[in-house]
Amino acid sequence: MNNVKRILFLSFLLSSFLSIPIYAQIWPKVYLQNYGTLPWSVIEHYDKGYLIGGWNIASDGYPINGLLIKTNINGDFIWNKTIGNINDKSGIYDINNTADGGSIIAGLTMKYDSWGDPFIMKLNPCGESEWCRIYTVVQDRFDHTTAIRQVPGGYIACVILGYELTSNNKLWLYRLDNNGDLIWQQLYGQKDTAMRGAEGEDMTVTPDNKYLISGWCYYPDSGIVWPKSLRPLLVKVDSAGSLDWEIPWDEIHDSSFRGEAYRSIADNNHIIYSCGRHIESSATPPGDRPTMMKTSPGGNEISYHDLVPDSWQAVFFNLNWFQDSTIEIDGGWSYSYADPGQLAVFKIDRNGNILDSVNIMETPYCFSDAIVDHDNKVFLVQPLYSYNQWRSYSWKLNSDLELDSLYTRPMVYDSLCPHPIVSDTIPLDCEVVGLDEPLKNPETGQLKVYPNPVGDILHIEIPPMIKTVTPIPSYDVTTVYHRWDKATLEIYDLFGKKLYSSTVRQNQPPIGLDVSAWNTGMYLVRLVYNGQTADSKKVVKK
Repeated sequence: MNNVKRILFLSFLLSSFLSIPIYAQIWPKVYLQNYGTLPWSVIEHYDKGYLIGGWNIASDGYPINGLLIKTNINGDFIWNKTIGNINDKSGIYDINNTADGGSIIAGLTMKYDSWGDPFIMKLNPCGESEWCRIYTVVQDRFDHTTAIRQVPGGYIACVILGYELTSNNKLWLYRLDNNGDLIWQQLYGQKDTAMRGAEGEDMTVTPDNKYLISGWCYYPDSGIVWPKSLRPLLVKVDSAGSLDWEIPWDEIHDSSFRGEAYRSIADNNHIIYSCGRHIESSATPPGDRPTMMKTSPGGNEISYHDLVPDSWQAVFFNLNWFQDSTIEIDGGWSYSYADPGQLAVFKIDRNGNILDSVNIMETPYCFSDAIVDHDNKVFLVQPLYSYNQWRSYSWKLNSDLELDSLYTRPMVYDSLCPHPIVSDTIPLDCEVVGLDEPLKNPETGQLKVYPNPVGDILHIEIPPMIKTVTPIPSYDVTTVYHRWDKATLEIYDLFGKKLYSSTVRQNQPPIGLDVSAWNTGMYLVRLVYNGQTADSKKVVKK
């Protein structure tokens, strides 16, 4: 399963001896030491504490249930929440703040599928569930949500459907309203027929309010069809889900580029900076290099910067802006099979020049997430495996990449909750949403027009969902709008003259239109949404 693969990739060497430096009497912090846990995501909360999302985990790497940990500004434990019961086998992949002081969490649950379904849950400032959705598609497949963000009017989620490695049906965005109801769903990674297996590791909202997905795909070298190699993949779409561009990083400076992208950030000039791994199998020495990639606003490769040139296995998982517009980037590498592994945090400029760095420890286990907080400090979470158990750790560095000192000023936490928050379980009481049927059902989005032929009154039923199909050179883009505000209903005669136009809304009653005065002949009834014909029907006036 992909979750096991990711855990193994976090520990990109085969074994290590856990060695914590003697100066770490304050950092790192370890949480719930008597339980197997794995952190995936961290955010700074409204009260300057931190929220860590992850898993309670079994020794075999499978999730038991979701885990939410709250800490103070010093990283000290305050409370934790368990998401679902032991039979749900749920886990949090991503967590983010919401405007009301609550949070939005996303991940997977095995409540209805032993392999996994995506789930998304909105929590209020007290850590209580306001709504929850589980999205079921196909049984016995590892489907999961990798990223969730609040956007104007709702939420945007990156969802991976766990088809086989080279499937072209894996990478999706789901647009939700404020109540968690699906507005639209859209598939990506299909623009180029040579591309296979597109997958998204993370998603961010860019300064121009676009959605940027970072991940990987399989793509051949220029001029050939096979073999296909692992490439970094970036996908940029607008707020309506329409594709701006997709780019597999296949060639730069006349050289083939192989690797993966994990996270991306963009500057005010819309230049994109991505972290990941650069695979150089033909180099001397061969191996993986932890790298930063730069991409133009139009989706063209600009440059890459390998920060550890001679590494054998390596990856950068996280990057963030410092307040002076330099970049925090972190990850790990080894120089050989026998190397226990190096874990480090770098400060670099936009051209990949190293301004500062600190080696944190010798270990094969990378940081799973990192942020730069309001005070320009770096807060990182890390899974470590020792004594047959996974544990969750955190580190905090100042902007000079030194271990952060203790905050002694008293602070108030969870002030938006009217009562003390206790450690307990949040039930996974979710609405189950089936998503496969609307896409595959040919009747989705179709108008119903009757009687046909018509004499006096033409009845028109507006579909509850709208489905649009946009042909482009390589494939057709199908989008299902589960929630929509208004569309336009039009009727034309055979000469193209518009005889009727009206605004229609979702779930409105059927329309009864008096056509008794119309001439005998054929007419076209058309439903228009966002300037595009969603459906049309021909009707005969007798």
